[in-house]
Parts: sequence; structure tokens; C-alpha cells
Amino acid sequence: MSADGLRERIGFYFDDLTTPMGKLVDIIVLLLIFTACITYMLSTYEVSPDARSFLDLIELVVGILFTIEYLLRLWTAGNRIRHVLKIYSLIDLVAILPLFITLSNLQFLRIFRVFRIFRLLRFLEDSNFFFGKITENKLIVVRIIFTISAIVFTCSALILTAEKDSNPNINTFMDAFYFTTVTLTTVGFGDIIPLTQLGRALTLLTIVSGILFIPWQVGSLVKKLISSSEKIKIICKKCGLKYHDTDAVHCKHCGEIIYQEIDGE
Repeated sequence: MSADGLRERIGFYFDDLTTPMGKLVDIIVLLLIFTACITYMLSTYEVSPDARSFLDLIELVVGILFTIEYLLRLWTAGNRIRHVLKIYSLIDLVAILPLFITLSNLQFLRIFRVFRIFRLLRFLEDSNFFFGKITENKLIVVRIIFTISAIVFTCSALILTAEKDSNPNINTFMDAFYFTTVTLTTVGFGDIIPLTQLGRALTLLTIVSGILFIPWQVGSLVKKLISSSEKIKIICKKCGLKYHDTDAVHCKHCGEIIYQEIDGE
């Protein structure tokens, strides 16, 4: 196989959701993302030297695999400059920065590990998943769950980084997770409060993020549900779209003629 043919095939598998190889690539990337997030959470606890070395090894392997994936996506891209500037590529780039922690003394790069959760955005772009196609309503629900999870996870990690050396009540990820959840839900028990200026600023960021992003996602779901209630169920024989306007003659998705009873006929 020529180099161009190999590049096209690899690029196809990165975007494909139907072939076994394309599904396998997606599953591997998903597992790496979840592994990276879990490894970060575990690394915030006091563990034995052997366990710490094992976590560092996992971090190194995940970072190397993310780097290989990033370079392969760049190699298979038609327009590499445009590819590098895409939001997903920028997120991928941030995801590999923590690899350099083990290669240098730049410890501040460690915080970039928490942003790996945003790599899941690539899988929420449309309703096609490696296990099949889901409805648009379900996709919106998944996006809402992701938005809440991403805000809580990211803000918890940032608050932990800001407070752990100054706040005796925030020492592990679970401490920060508890504080962030209580703050985001506006319960505010008051048993844990931020002590540093950066921690207070991040607390405000958590509240603002919850106010801005979560209602927006919920509003999209409500709007979609209202729109669906005003349609009737007629399954298009060509594309499978289930719901159409009451006066529709053609499928709005593929243009296929649909048949329905209209009052007066």
C-alpha cells in the first residue's frame, strides 16, 4: 500500500463509526480519556511509592498514545494549518502537554491533565455513535450530562490546585469535588470555604459556568420537546426520520415523498 493510501485509510478510521476498526479506534480513545481522568483523581491521594510509580507509568503511556493519535490526525489532515486551528485539535494539543511533565521540571503543566475530559466533545458532535445512532433528544440529554460533569470535574481540579497548600479542608479531589458540587447546586453548607484569592475566583467561575451553560443546554432540550409535540409520527421509508410537520408532503431530512392523511381529503 502506498503512503497516500495508508494516510487515507488511517484518516478514514478516525472519522468512521460503522466499520469494526473505526469503532475500535473510538473505543480505545474513550478508554484512554476515562483512564486519564481516573488516574488524575487517584494521583491526588497519598499512596505508596509503588502505587505512585504505577500511576506515573499509566500517565506516561496515556500521554504517549495521545501524542501518537494527535500526530496521526495531523498527518492525515488535508489542510494541516486549518486542522491545527480547529477546536478539537487545540483540545488534543492541550491533552498531550502533561506528557512533558515526566520529561522536564515544568510541574505547572500537570493541571492540563484535567482538560482531557473535553476530548469527549468530539463524540458529542452528532447523534452517530460507535454503538449506533441515537435520537436528537437523547443526544441533548447526553450533552447536558457531559456539561455538568465537565464543569464539576474541571472546577474541582482547579480549586484543588489553588487551595491544597493553604486550605486544610481541601486535600484531595473528593474534598474539592464535594465543595464544587455544593457550590454549583447553591446548597452552600459553609463547612468548606475557599481561603485563597485564586480559590475564590475559581468558585465564582464555577457558579457562573453553571448559570451560563446548564440552562442553555436544558433550554435546547425543552425547545426540542415542544417542537416534537407539534409533529406527527410518520416514518420516512428512505432515511427513517420519525416525526414530521402535520402538513408535510416531503421528508425535511432527505426530500422523500411521505404520505399522510390531511383533513378535507
